[in-house]
Amino acid sequence: MSGKPIPLAEYVDDLRHTVTLASMNFDVWWTYKQRRDRARFVDVLNDYPLFFQTSLHAHFVAMIAALYRLYETRTDTFNLPQLLGRIEREKAVENRSLAGIKTRFRAARKAWVKVSVLRNNAFGHRSNRQSVTDVFGVAKVTPNELRGLIRRSKEIMNAISVELDGSTYAFNLRAQRDTRRVLMNLKRFDALRSNNALKG
Repeated sequence: MSGKPIPLAEYVDDLRHTVTLASMNFDVWWTYKQRRDRARFVDVLNDYPLFFQTSLHAHFVAMIAALYRLYETRTDTFNLPQLLGRIEREKAVENRSLAGIKTRFRAARKAWVKVSVLRNNAFGHRSNRQSVTDVFGVAKVTPNELRGLIRRSKEIMNAISVELDGSTYAFNLRAQRDTRRVLMNLKRFDALRSNNALKG
């Protein structure tokens, strides 16, 4: 890349994409985990255990990775602290509005600290001093906290966009419906296969 600063609009687009990835991976993971859908599709989940165990893990880790990168403080990556710093240095947003966005950011970052415990000790790196169970015990993060962090991140990105150019982003891509359709189709297929076996 050249030495020119990345345009703020491009920076915002990249972080919106990261929030969307976190949200969609949460949708898939939570469809597998939550009690209602799990009870509804338990036979399908048990028929393909290695696939769904791997998928469950992969979507959780992908969500954690996306949420982590949003709030990390590295200077060589796309993240909210760097975006807010640039906005402040370039005086791209009025001080009062920026102060409100920073307040939202600080509130969201409290849940992110728990995400960082998981990322840094169980997934991005693997601590040799704690078991994965112990790491989760330290993090004490709940599904509601993860959902809330994703919601707050969407709100922060839209607050920034409104101040920069008057735009908002719908964040309307959801993976829940498609995940349930896959599970329902597998359930129907398994039922059809069982019926055919009985007839045969």
